[in-house]
Amino acid sequence: MKIFISWSGRKSNMIAESLKDWLEQVIQSTEPWISTSIDKGRKWSKDISDRLEDSKIGIICLTRENLNAPWILFEAGAISKTSDSYVCTFLTDISSPSEISGPLSSFQATKFSKEDVLKLCKTINNRVKDSKGGKSLNEKALEDVFETFYPKLEKKLNEILISESDNVDDNIEHIRSDRELLEETIEGIRHLKEKINDVWTNKEISNIVEEYVIKYTNQKSINEYDIIDEPHLTDFTKKLSDNPLIRKIFPNGKEFQKYLKDIYNVPF
Repeated sequence: MKIFISWSGRKSNMIAESLKDWLEQVIQSTEPWISTSIDKGRKWSKDISDRLEDSKIGIICLTRENLNAPWILFEAGAISKTSDSYVCTFLTDISSPSEISGPLSSFQATKFSKEDVLKLCKTINNRVKDSKGGKSLNEKALEDVFETFYPKLEKKLNEILISESDNVDDNIEHIRSDRELLEETIEGIRHLKEKINDVWTNKEISNIVEEYVIKYTNQKSINEYDIIDEPHLTDFTKKLSDNPLIRKIFPNGKEFQKYLKDIYNVPF
């Protein structure tokens, strides 16, 4: 069963890497994955998108530095969209779930403690049991394996937390770069969507106006050329302005009249 491990920032990345390696040892039928697993030369956006879609469990590695990181929020939201998915926040240097606010506070939190991490493992193991073709461990076997391997995870994560506490400035700089990269990507997508919307908006307006012209000219028994002459222009504009899309694009009737004259000053 595929598990998506989300991170943002150097400390969070190191924790995610350690958690991935550890889970592969404890519950071997799972496939933990983080974005650093992408092969060189692969399109990272497609790989991440595919993994988000396929993963039924998401573990969000939260630290004090990345609580509001856009990438964390995006991946958590993407995984939680499917009704049968589980999203768990993993808290290391955050002492209590009460410190989390916003969308992430709605997810079940796992504190960095032996008791809570065992509960997380049992949740994952149960999901493996429910999945098709998944081979889970019985509870006693899971507890035995957990007892063997948990000290290794505890030691590794404590080492990360201690070493990274001396590199706060470096962490902040890394998060800033991560955030800037994400914002640049989002901005590019937004511009692309605007261009696509412009194309479809113009197409929809053309179709709407053409339909109205046919109806109007038939009712008035006039030529299509006459639409842009008074009194038809005012009357036609008034009728067409009741359309929600036209009203949204041209809230001012005079602007819409100018549009009609500029665009439809020729036969349709």
